[in-house]
Amino acid sequence: MHGEMKYGHMHSGMKGHHMHDEMRKDWIKKSVMMKEIMEHLSPEDKKKLATMKLDMKISMAEKKLEMLEDRKKIVAKKLDMKNDMAKQEIEMLKALRDMLKSEK
Repeated sequence: MHGEMKYGHMHSGMKGHHMHDEMRKDWIKKSVMMKEIMEHLSPEDKKKLATMKLDMKISMAEKKLEMLEDRKKIVAKKLDMKNDMAKQEIEMLKALRDMLKSEK
């Protein structure tokens, strides 16, 4: 799509870079703001926040594992189907061969 004419004007593909830069700037702003907030928190609140962050990471990792296991099941089913189809093909070829042999 780089350099293609579409709707009467050029698309250079630079929009994605601009969007990425904006997201990065927002992330930096949030990081600075979080550091400032963290400076004012008590040690107990800092521990609570760290615990919450770890809980979120654990939850995300568990969901990722669940998705991988689901994907593994799907891939296994696909391979089983391909295996069954290959076996059926072999059986059909053998039956065809036997039919040709019996015609002699």
